[in-house]
Amino acid sequence: MLPMRTFRTCYLCHCFKTFIFRNMTNAVSEPNPMSKQLYDMAKQLNVKNEALVKVMNNHQDKLKSYNESRWFELFQYLSQYDFKSSDLLEIIDSYPDILSVNRKDLHKCMNAWTNFRFDDKKLRQLIVLQPSCLLLDEKQILSRIPKLLAFVGNKQNRLLEMISYSPNVLFDNWKDLQSKLDYLLLNMELGPTQFVTTSVMSSTLFEIKCRHDFLVKLGLYKNRDIKNNPNLLTNNPALKKIIETNDKQFAVKVAGVTAEEYFVFKRLFKKQLEKEDDDDNFDENEYFIDDC
Repeated sequence: MLPMRTFRTCYLCHCFKTFIFRNMTNAVSEPNPMSKQLYDMAKQLNVKNEALVKVMNNHQDKLKSYNESRWFELFQYLSQYDFKSSDLLEIIDSYPDILSVNRKDLHKCMNAWTNFRFDDKKLRQLIVLQPSCLLLDEKQILSRIPKLLAFVGNKQNRLLEMISYSPNVLFDNWKDLQSKLDYLLLNMELGPTQFVTTSVMSSTLFEIKCRHDFLVKLGLYKNRDIKNNPNLLTNNPALKKIIETNDKQFAVKVAGVTAEEYFVFKRLFKKQLEKEDDDDNFDENEYFIDDC
């Protein structure tokens, strides 16, 4: 049994620690009071206080470099296109540096987008989902959109879907994009409806070719027999399963082989393509020498 003095000391220590713990718990559980500045800002932007605080906390380092006027300018301008305040806050949460785009550039960008007469609601949905659409200059949009439309049957909604899954189609080198689109349409015999709702355009051409060729060699991907029945549906794996999986998942779940087997094929396929490129370059050089 403990001596009385020792017992009292231990009991007092226990009470003190319990008191401290309870106070710390209460302090942590209580939310930080919202500053009047943020409260006024939320009111002027017509957004919920909690939503604004959350965005501020998510991007403290980036957002502190933008003053309130940048927020008001963005909200004021894009609200003319029927963007809701909650949508605009979502855009900033997704891409804080959108606040760096000035009103003049925003106007040129939105003017170019609306020039193609996309469905207003669907265009707004795209911009909220992919704020990078607002970073393009007028010339980029006016040049790139017609080219992309030609590959999706000039269907505007299809194009908006493709951009929502792969916004890089607006920025990437056009020859690289065209090579991927040609391969999907001609080699894999896919129609626009089969690839616009996948992220295939975000993949490299090598990745697309490698996985397609692997399935072809395994007899799991077959082209249509145009002579016998061009309308016959194939049992080929869905493009989403082919592309939107990592190497191991693709090997095991789609191709039905071990991951190691696909890794070996991938290395060999890469060497094969590199050799073909070297041969093509050699032939071109030989042609120019003969021509001289």
